[in-house]
Amino acid sequence: MTAPAVDHATARSGRWHIPIAVEQRAASRFVQQLGVNLLALALALGLGAILLLVAGDNPLDVYREMFDRAFGSSRALRETLRSTTPLILTGLAVTVTFRMGLWSIGAEGQLIAGAVAGTAAALVLGPSLPVPLAVAVVVISAALAGAVWATLAAVPRALFGTDEVVTTLMLNFVALGIMNYLIFGSVSYWRDRTNLGYPAGKVIPESTQLDLYFSVFDAGLVLALALALIISLVLRRTVWGYQLRVAGDSRAAASYAGISTTRQIISVFAVSGALAGIAGATQVMSITFALEPRAIAVNLGFVGIVVAAVALLKPLLVVPVAFLMGALLSIAPSLSIFGVSPAVVIVIQGIILLCVAGAQFFIRYRVRITRTEVGSR
Repeated sequence: MTAPAVDHATARSGRWHIPIAVEQRAASRFVQQLGVNLLALALALGLGAILLLVAGDNPLDVYREMFDRAFGSSRALRETLRSTTPLILTGLAVTVTFRMGLWSIGAEGQLIAGAVAGTAAALVLGPSLPVPLAVAVVVISAALAGAVWATLAAVPRALFGTDEVVTTLMLNFVALGIMNYLIFGSVSYWRDRTNLGYPAGKVIPESTQLDLYFSVFDAGLVLALALALIISLVLRRTVWGYQLRVAGDSRAAASYAGISTTRQIISVFAVSGALAGIAGATQVMSITFALEPRAIAVNLGFVGIVVAAVALLKPLLVVPVAFLMGALLSIAPSLSIFGVSPAVVIVIQGIILLCVAGAQFFIRYRVRITRTEVGSR
């Protein structure tokens, strides 16, 4: 059984009246969802092939190189999974706020805050702590920093109704400025003072660097997967998750039910900021091993918005979408070396994302065309 048609468009051609009805599907099976997404991916690759031909490249060679660079070896898979980890976390961060109708775009700044605090904890406490405890301290410090940074936007939103889009966007640039100052504009504790060349961050102790398992993934990915499962369960099975859904559907209904929207807004922002902060910690502990602005401020928070949107704000779907995005991000530099124009790589990435995102419409809705003959005039 389908819901009533939600949209109608009409076209006329001669004696034919052609209504186009868009109806919401009652439910979509997993096989159907998988099939639609695979068709979307095939369409994207076809469009990308046309673009590559116009640019003078062989599509088969480029796509073969893309696959090899993303999955063709343990090293390639390792780089893809390393790119996937922070995208899972920022995608979850965005999902939590968007599910309540809070349009926070501050995951980038919260990630940076987590990276700064996590690096500080690693440098100060890492050498004196055993490995498991040192890693835990770094992660907790980053989560707290991300939560605090997000709360700077949450409190004005909850108390005064300030537009969270503006405040979170501004805080992104403030966080970036602070990180750049710590490395490029000062001789702070985060900066490697022994490096007399180009300014760089101080390397964190080995006890806080994440070890690889099977030469492919590290504990950061395991943590991200665990948090995806936890967030999914919390949103579906807990009182807090129920209150979040009610407040997201209707603020008036939430108030009528006795739910404090002020407390809910602040708590949602704090959880979102903590997730993004942990993403910053994983960047430092598994990729940069220091506070390196050029490698940390790479728009992972903004890409997380795309991940959450394509995943339909479902925490478990964030994981495969982040994996796809991680593969796309990890292959871009190598394709440039292979001879493909960086502009073409970016356009292909955009085509794939647009097609996969557009496929979600056909998963949720059915387009029905019914031709009805009408009398001639």
